[in-house]
Amino acid sequence: MALVYLDYAATTPLDPEVQQAMREVEGIFGNPNSIHRFGQEARRVLEGARERIAGLLGVRPREVVFTASGSEADALALLGVALAKGKGHVVSTDVEHSAVLGALRLLERLGFAVTRLRPDRFGLVYPEQVEEALRPDTILVSVMAANNELGTLYPIREMAEIAHAHGALFHTDAVQAVGQVPFRVDEVGADLVSLSAHKFYGPKGIGALLVRQGVD
Repeated sequence: MALVYLDYAATTPLDPEVQQAMREVEGIFGNPNSIHRFGQEARRVLEGARERIAGLLGVRPREVVFTASGSEADALALLGVALAKGKGHVVSTDVEHSAVLGALRLLERLGFAVTRLRPDRFGLVYPEQVEEALRPDTILVSVMAANNELGTLYPIREMAEIAHAHGALFHTDAVQAVGQVPFRVDEVGADLVSLSAHKFYGPKGIGALLVRQGVD
């Protein structure tokens, strides 16, 4: 009997086209920061990938920061913003990925105030909840684009607009959304977006944090 794999929300197999693309660059091992031929060849491949990702997701190439995973991208977003600000209040939800929840716990230990919004019985969190939770010292709102357990899609564009109207940045963990539903950062309006290749037929061990120009 053939096995049937049904856990695509957890991870996906490597697409044959992706596998072939990886084979084509196996011999390109140089440090992309080196000025010699090997480094410059690696730089060309790296920047080409950055440009293609930027074009697909509606950002500038320099706004694509490669990471080792979506979890690393989440931690980098939350901790990066908070530590740059030094103090303040963060709004998120009770149903975020464990990477976000872990970063929130760390921020609380560091003295930051954190408000976690509770979903309704359908797993939904609403823009009105975000607005009610905002405070004068709110520095960041972080709400996932799609829930990794329920598949719930959240109205992040409206939430981003509310956060910006109150002077806060907006981050979304889009790991479960990118590659599954139409997603462009220039349409969503987020300042920071986390994603991971292995959720849409890419390799393990590669993610990205998209950081809007001007975000410190």
